[in-house]
Amino acid sequence: MNKLEIKGLDLTLYEERLANGLTIYVIPKENSKGIYATFTTKFGGHDIDFIPEGKEEVVSVPAGIAHFLEHKMFAQKSGEDVMSLFSKNGVSCNANTSSYKTCYLFDGSSHFEENLNLLLDYVQEPYFTEENVEKEKHIIEQEIDMTADNPYSIGYFRLMENMFVCDPSRIRVIGSKESVNSITKEDLYTCYETFYHPGNMFLIVTGNVDYERTIEIVKENQEKKKFKEFKKPTLKHYEEPVSVLKKEDTIEMNITVPKLTLGFKFDLKRLEKELQFDEATIRRYVAIYANLKFGTASCFLEEVKQEELTTSDMDYSIYATDDILLLILEGDSKNAIALKNRILKEVDNYQIDTHSFELKKRGMIASCVYTSENIYSLNQKVLSDMISTGEVEVAILENYKKLNYEDFMRVIQSLDFTNYAFVTVNPKKK
Repeated sequence: MNKLEIKGLDLTLYEERLANGLTIYVIPKENSKGIYATFTTKFGGHDIDFIPEGKEEVVSVPAGIAHFLEHKMFAQKSGEDVMSLFSKNGVSCNANTSSYKTCYLFDGSSHFEENLNLLLDYVQEPYFTEENVEKEKHIIEQEIDMTADNPYSIGYFRLMENMFVCDPSRIRVIGSKESVNSITKEDLYTCYETFYHPGNMFLIVTGNVDYERTIEIVKENQEKKKFKEFKKPTLKHYEEPVSVLKKEDTIEMNITVPKLTLGFKFDLKRLEKELQFDEATIRRYVAIYANLKFGTASCFLEEVKQEELTTSDMDYSIYATDDILLLILEGDSKNAIALKNRILKEVDNYQIDTHSFELKKRGMIASCVYTSENIYSLNQKVLSDMISTGEVEVAILENYKKLNYEDFMRVIQSLDFTNYAFVTVNPKKK
């Protein structure tokens, strides 16, 4: 067992790697009343081209299969309802799928040992039949329909399609109705056997738990099961260009105010090589930049509001693949083209003073401290670290404190804002 001190935050992380490859992370929080457990596989919507377990050549599976598999893991041969079992034990359970992971979880402190065993058991006991697979297709079709009325979601999905040329990030994690309907029971077992091996998974428990007993419960559970020798999944690498597929696009929907989604595409590998920074550091500097430029307290936002180019705040997000970094901005505007042009002008303005930078840096440090007190945020931080780098960032507070104005300016002046795409969602013409 490894005992890791998370520096400056008064936290201890206990790490244990079992013989079957499963890695366990426990962060006890005695002052917390709850317990939050996540069981995650490194398999998400992005991973549709890979060499299956026992094969030698790359196969392509339908888009949306990771999300479909997440749904089907709740099916039990006994016919029991997994969610009801957790509910009877006094906790809630759920699952979610993103581009690079699928996560199963429960939240609650009662019957901890029973719930932890239940989490491990249902995720490690797949039960797919032609009948239950066909039934699930209709459920997911309804889920796809639910997002069709959200203009922000539709704008974002279209932007991703236009930003990426060949990388599967351009495809929705949920897939399309066509791809979902092509999924077979055999496809699900292929993905499960390739990606749901304990060696490709990790368990994180945060909250009021005894770390020794938690690890003991997991060990006892896993020793009762047999697994094949782990072979790390081989995923296809995509030579994604930094140029975008389509620069401009327009969608019409039943809305009253147009929505703008604007994305900038950066060559992450070039930035890492030239600046000698890792992805996490670059992302933090880009996040500070986006907040200073377009956040709720920015001068730019105040100006465009006064000019009535927008009536609401703007949201920003950062997305990364192995090679590409995206900065995405979203907002409402009665004149989306004019707002887009103002943003393009603003990104070339590097006049950011030291004081403003330091204020945002202190805000990020405060957020880091808050994360350390919240069992959910803490769990998600460890999970994010494991997906992005494969190890927990124990020096996170120290790394935030190392951020400085000179390196910040180096990063933002190295960003090439010429590779962008934007999507406008307009009201339907009468």
